[in-house]
Amino acid sequence: MKTSHPGAAPQPALPALPDSADLQQLKRQARELLRGWRNADAASLARAAPYHRDHAAAPPSLSQAQLVIARELGFASWPALRRAVLAQQEASQLDQAALITRILTLALGRGWDSPQPERALALMQRLRGPCPPALRPALALARGELETLERMPAAGQRLPPFDAPALAYVCFSSLHRLGEPWAGGLLRSAQTLLAQGGSDLHALRMPDTAEPPGLPLLYGAIARAQSPALAAALLAAGADPNDGESLYHACEDSERQRAAVQIRQLIAHGARWQGTNALLRLLDFEDPTGLDLALSLGADVNEAGPQGGAALHHALRRGRSGACLSQLIAHGADLAARDAEGRKPATLAALLGESAALELLAAQGARPELPSARERFLAACAAADAGTARALLDEQPGLLQALGAHELRLLPDQTQRRARSSVALMLSLGWPVGVLGDWQASALNQAAFNGDAALVQLLLAHGASWQEGNGYGGDVMGSLLHAAAHLPQPGGDYLATLQLLLAAGAPRPSEAEQDELPAELQAWLDDAEAG
Repeated sequence: MKTSHPGAAPQPALPALPDSADLQQLKRQARELLRGWRNADAASLARAAPYHRDHAAAPPSLSQAQLVIARELGFASWPALRRAVLAQQEASQLDQAALITRILTLALGRGWDSPQPERALALMQRLRGPCPPALRPALALARGELETLERMPAAGQRLPPFDAPALAYVCFSSLHRLGEPWAGGLLRSAQTLLAQGGSDLHALRMPDTAEPPGLPLLYGAIARAQSPALAAALLAAGADPNDGESLYHACEDSERQRAAVQIRQLIAHGARWQGTNALLRLLDFEDPTGLDLALSLGADVNEAGPQGGAALHHALRRGRSGACLSQLIAHGADLAARDAEGRKPATLAALLGESAALELLAAQGARPELPSARERFLAACAAADAGTARALLDEQPGLLQALGAHELRLLPDQTQRRARSSVALMLSLGWPVGVLGDWQASALNQAAFNGDAALVQLLLAHGASWQEGNGYGGDVMGSLLHAAAHLPQPGGDYLATLQLLLAAGAPRPSEAEQDELPAELQAWLDDAEAG
């Protein structure tokens, strides 16, 4: 099988690993090198010297010793060596068909699991022997090597292992993200298939059990491949920009400049904001520039979302800045609109403890409606106003116990919003720590997902447990690991959070789980294991 696309740069040569390469053995070698290095052993110092010049003044650490081991074996970093060793071990346990299916699963992403292009590539580089004929087309397409196939498939021809259209394997391939030669080869492959004509792009979907009846190809280009060039090619060929997925997911791209490019080209091809929740998804990010773009391209600030409120309600829930709130107001946000619970924006701002937003809304003549002691108590807790909250409890000692489930979820909701003073006050008042909020998750799950170590520590100190479940069937450690690997939140300190959960008795991540984590977390786990 060819390993490069005709006309593209060849793949980098793969460093050789002995068949017996073992991660635990390599870790022991790194620890032995570190001991010798710290003891000024001449041989150890000589081995470390070429790779330690930039940190010569720093004391040697296990992560630096691991780098030496990796470089001696021809790898750029310890995580790259680790991926290669684990890929070799995984490949040795699978027959060729199962191995290729695993590669495609990692490259394309399946179900709730995001694609992992580096892991897919590490496994791909361990392929040995001929590819089973039935799987060769899908693998070539996901690699952007359409021209290596003796017989070109039609764009809509369904291919194993996922019973997906040929073009879907190209559009969903996250190898786009790795740059050349992959990105160029994949784009050329897509263009070649699209040039055939005769396929109804609206009907071509990637089968996915998490999203029946499957996902549109344009979504794949935007969310999985993250390739504006590929999305542009699909749009030019007639892909439907109103597929119910693409605009929404363009708004969530963590690379905000790329998100703006994707949004612009979707709208230019006729995408409509209405019914997509895309504006609300954009407001999940603190991105005034992106918000200004969306509003200039016709997003409706007063379209109701799933929770009944419109964009201003959602922006308040997400803790958006005064700049974002002012933009929404300037574009006509209805200050009298009510959400599903009947709350106007000013009332919601009070119940979220958003004092700056309250001042902004008051300047527009909008004031909160808090007629009951219960509502005033919730507002005081949200604002971390301990004096008012305790005074209300003194007047009505059973006030906290009288709160319903929807009101009690203020604790996980404020945790999700990182409102630490508010959470601390509620815990000090005796708030039930395990109450569930968004995605049926407790406050500790929310804090772990955010990598909010300060709140994790606070919640653990008030009786929260790492064993608390969430709506996806996992526990708090699972929430942390999934976010760190697939959906890291801005400002999250996942290392400190991991340390706190382990100290609280949570199990150490498995080798497979560690392999998905950022390098910083992997290095610390290795250091901790070394003792």
